[in-house]
Amino acid sequence: MGDLFRDLREDRKERRRTLGVNCPRCADVRPKAHPSILLPGQRCRVDGYRDPRPDDRQALTGEPG
Repeated sequence: MGDLFRDLREDRKERRRTLGVNCPRCADVRPKAHPSILLPGQRCRVDGYRDPRPDDRQALTGEPG
């Protein structure tokens, strides 16, 4: 069970590293704080900005809709 969660965490880190972008609204609203890292289609928890890129999880899994 521990191996499964470790693999999920590593996959999430890799996905954030390759697809993540800094929230542009965080940089405007809170310039001294670190901006949130957003994945495609994700909403920033701090200021509500939503990344306009299409969600790519369906393309990675090959599942329709």
